[in-house]
Amino acid sequence: MKEKHKRKLRRVALVYTVAALVTLSLFSALYFARVKDYRCSSRYSYELSFEQTAAAVGALSDTLEKSRYATGELCHALASEAFAEACAAKAALATLPFSTVEMEQTKGFLGKAGDFMHGLCSRAGEFSDDEREDVLALSDAAAAYSALLLDMKDALSCGELEMDCREKQLVNVLPSPAVRRLSESFAEAEENFPPLRELKSVSGESAVSLPQYLDPARARAAAAAFLNVSEDLLREEYSYADGSVAFSRGTVTLRADEERVISLTDSRLVDTVNASDKRAADKAREILQSAGYGDMAENSRRKSGNVLYVSFVGKHGDALCLDCIAEIGVALDNCTLYSFRAPEMPTGEAPDWPLSAEAAQAALPASLTPLGVKKVIAGGEPCYRFRCRDGERAVTVLVDAVYAQMREVEVSREA
Repeated sequence: MKEKHKRKLRRVALVYTVAALVTLSLFSALYFARVKDYRCSSRYSYELSFEQTAAAVGALSDTLEKSRYATGELCHALASEAFAEACAAKAALATLPFSTVEMEQTKGFLGKAGDFMHGLCSRAGEFSDDEREDVLALSDAAAAYSALLLDMKDALSCGELEMDCREKQLVNVLPSPAVRRLSESFAEAEENFPPLRELKSVSGESAVSLPQYLDPARARAAAAAFLNVSEDLLREEYSYADGSVAFSRGTVTLRADEERVISLTDSRLVDTVNASDKRAADKAREILQSAGYGDMAENSRRKSGNVLYVSFVGKHGDALCLDCIAEIGVALDNCTLYSFRAPEMPTGEAPDWPLSAEAAQAALPASLTPLGVKKVIAGGEPCYRFRCRDGERAVTVLVDAVYAQMREVEVSREA
């Protein structure tokens, strides 16, 4: 009887063991399929980021090429375009799945080009001779580096290179000798990075010959206070003709004058999301207030990779000044400052609004339903900004307060 009972127990145990093995096999197959899909989608996402990087650097090269020949107000327009493309290239580069070691010179070049063109687009008028020579130098370097990126893109497309992965796997630690990854090609490109001569209009002999209105020591103090670090921890990189100075600390580069920090960029990789958009936006507001720009209203939010960029618009009386915009980028991994662009604060008296909002509303087409209106200053001129709806579309219209003519229209689909 005991033997019969033991056989029965062995059969039951065998049945449960087989059932458990089958269940585990099914779960393993399902998990493997999902992991495979995840890796596939991640690879395509990273490849798209690299294509966007190559395209942005190519666009920067093209714009700098056109800037060689620009005259008049076109200089300002092309400088603004080049600054935006340098920012776009840095944003796309930040989403690639490897560290900053392989991209140090790349990000440094994009940061220098972006800062330089931002300095040119912040004022009107033609380029000086030295500035035009510097644009020429940046154009040559951008063209050479764009060619390197296009070669990498072709190698990636034809299978000569493989995209890196962020997963903690043995394959990342001990890769197969037959596999050549994109990060290795980036590291080689860093070694062969196109040389960039010293920019005459921001440093060197030309800058020395210009009158220096600012004290570099005070600029260093302003930069150190902004970062809340000791002054001796900052390394001076180069100076601008207006006297402002670029400093760096680790992966952070910032530009400051005697009174304030003008811009800041961080080149570190933000590869995780641990903070909500609301928490990051609150942090951006806190950073703005600590920098002395408390009386500003939030204007918009946008996400690029794992960084949330929040823009704030200044106030002039009871009007919003669209010419005075600050932008703060907050990393979503540890909710710290990632980028900063200080606003140009309005000066003088607020302009008059000759027309009422009701009179300006006559410029809107009948298909739009106004939802709200605000007084704004755009290009130094008094305007009304109407928030409207047309079916599923959200439409924002800018109408001047002098002739009741539409100046700008923005259209977006409502969620």
